[in-house]
Amino acid sequence: MNDLDFYYRAFLSYRAVTQNNRDCSNLRKAICQADPDSDKIVITRNICTVDEDWIEEIERGLVFVEKAIKEERQFIYSNGEVIEIEKVKHVSKDSVQHLAKHSNLITREQDGEDIIPDKLYTVERLNDYAVYENRFLYMLLCYLKDFITLRYNKILDLSNKYDGRLKINKEISLPKQRITYSVDLHDERRDDSYLREHNSAKDIIDRIDLILKTVLAFLATPLMEITGKAPMLKPPITKTNVLKMDNNFKGAVALYDFIIAYDKAGYTAEVQNVELSPFNDILAEDMSETIALSTFLTYAYGLDLNASLKQNYDAEEAKRRAQEIQKKQEQLEMLKRKLSAMQESPEEYILALEKQIKLLHNEIGLINPLREQVAQLKESEEHLTAELEKSRAENETLHEELKAAEIKHLAEMEAIKTEYEDRIHALLLKHEEEMKSLEKSCNERIEQLRAQMRQEAEELREKIREALAKAQESEEQFEKLSADYEKLLEAKELCEARITALRSEQSGEIGEDEYTDKESFDELEREYAAFTRFYQEKWGKTKKRIRKQLLNYDSLKGKKGQE
Repeated sequence: MNDLDFYYRAFLSYRAVTQNNRDCSNLRKAICQADPDSDKIVITRNICTVDEDWIEEIERGLVFVEKAIKEERQFIYSNGEVIEIEKVKHVSKDSVQHLAKHSNLITREQDGEDIIPDKLYTVERLNDYAVYENRFLYMLLCYLKDFITLRYNKILDLSNKYDGRLKINKEISLPKQRITYSVDLHDERRDDSYLREHNSAKDIIDRIDLILKTVLAFLATPLMEITGKAPMLKPPITKTNVLKMDNNFKGAVALYDFIIAYDKAGYTAEVQNVELSPFNDILAEDMSETIALSTFLTYAYGLDLNASLKQNYDAEEAKRRAQEIQKKQEQLEMLKRKLSAMQESPEEYILALEKQIKLLHNEIGLINPLREQVAQLKESEEHLTAELEKSRAENETLHEELKAAEIKHLAEMEAIKTEYEDRIHALLLKHEEEMKSLEKSCNERIEQLRAQMRQEAEELREKIREALAKAQESEEQFEKLSADYEKLLEAKELCEARITALRSEQSGEIGEDEYTDKESFDELEREYAAFTRFYQEKWGKTKKRIRKQLLNYDSLKGKKGQE
């Protein structure tokens, strides 16, 4: 039984109780007649139609994919190496052929006919399942999984989606009551269980589900798990001889070409709306029950009537059971009288008596738990009363002990307070004296330190003046020495330039590669610069002397002309 069945059964029970009650009937009638045109239910569903072309093509292609997987294509490669004879586990034909070509591996003298080399060639043959064809199958299955999953989830979402809206706006007027009721309900459900079972596309959806599970099962095979560890292929694929010639792989390639070229959604969805407005008589009465229930719950919880209503309910149920027992008892008495008058058979009387006994047993079954609860409550009350008396006696004892302890504590606190006040006063006097003495000694020490600091500062100033004088003198000496050094350096470079010039005048004394390295050329540049400065200085003095001589010559010439 699902949730719908539970709610339907509960609603029928609720209607059975309120159906024949006059007040409930009048309230339902007033609710149904109030603004019926504003009541509306709108249900939206999607009618999904799935194209079967891609499903049939995948079902047909998966047959070839399964057979191709079962072929378990592999590549066997050999890995050979020469190892020591002690580590050899098995000898093959390749080992004997290699030893025949490399007799140098036999270095020990042989005893008997057996040949035991020091080293031997061994071959290890390994199976590699990550061949191109298997990697193609793995890529195809991954593409299929994504291709199917995308469409399957969308089809499920559209087919099993429920969207319901309810709108009610009512103004209900009664002689002593006025109700304003407004509901705007929106219920949206995905993957609804009822729609999943009552779906026009259920069969084809089951086919798609089976195809998807088949693809996932193929991906979980040992061959595909091993192949999945290798790098995945990327389009476009290379059609090897196996992919072109093998029938199973040709079918797999055809399926690959189909899903790569398939550019449609693979399904169509039509939106279907169902609107109910105004409500028919049955629906209007059912909805009025929900409005009446809402008003009752608001009233009961708002005034906190649950306990009182529960008490009335229990009393009414007890009264109803008593009436039923009384009715059965009257029936038994009547049957007994009829039996005495031989109007009824003993079997009918016994049957009615058994029913009465059954009712009484049921009543006793309801009363016995109550009796047990009353006995437990009485026992709990007696136990709690004894505990309460014991707690009262203990509280009185504790109260007296606390009172005595409080008096004692106050006396001790007063004594401690007096003692500490005396000690604090004495400590304050002593502290004041120590502070005065310490302040006096600190002042004296401060004066001493100030005098000492003044003396040290004066001595430091004197030393600084002397150091400044020495620094100035050293600086002057340094500047003088620097000038002398510059002159000597310039004279040295000038001399080296003269020497270089003299060497250059002498044929063959300076080599062709001499002065071409960086350091020598830099030195030559410095000599050139020194000679240039020397030349400019001498040329300036020479020009002055020439001018002076020319002036003297013009003067002498003028004097001779006057004579």
